[in-house]
Amino acid sequence: MKKINLTDTNIVILAKNHNPSIISKEWLKLRGVVEENENFSRFTHTPFLSYLETDNFRFIVDIERLQISLVKISDENIEKLPNITKKYISQLPETPYTALGLNYNYNIELQAESLKKIFHPNKDKFTKLFTEDHQLGGIIMFSHSNFMVKIDIKPIFNEAEKIIVNFSFYCDSKKIEKIKKMIKSYFEMRDKTQEILKGLFNE
Repeated sequence: MKKINLTDTNIVILAKNHNPSIISKEWLKLRGVVEENENFSRFTHTPFLSYLETDNFRFIVDIERLQISLVKISDENIEKLPNITKKYISQLPETPYTALGLNYNYNIELQAESLKKIFHPNKDKFTKLFTEDHQLGGIIMFSHSNFMVKIDIKPIFNEAEKIIVNFSFYCDSKKIEKIKKMIKSYFEMRDKTQEILKGLFNE
């Protein structure tokens, strides 16, 4: 089995007229979005952008979107991520949310040459256009469980033994309750990414 490492995961909520100026360290703790013992290591607070980072989580908030990601990848933090997101949007129900994105990024220890076997390029044509040692990536798009899914697969330049695979699950909705429901799909979609990776790369 290939070694599959989750290197980043985040949840993005798109919105109209979001108000980043109210998001502060005190607000996140007072509203129960983060736990009282969370230690904030970085903090920027402006009318147009708020950036907050704890030892475990990162919040980037502007007038059109919220992104919550992990500073430290751990099972405990992954378990908390969707709940923190639901708590956040529940505190601002008047905000006109418009869409949800669930994102998972992986590094896979795999020969970059293996991608050519998956995408089946015309070897002679590609070698003529580029060079014998060209590397190949690709984008796959499909629908799954009310999400539009985009998979971006690419080699890491000068690292022949590793590739990057990024998954984005996107869902439009102007209803906060639907967005909350779709956030609950976070673990199901995470499992789907791993099912796909195993199917693609475990020969």
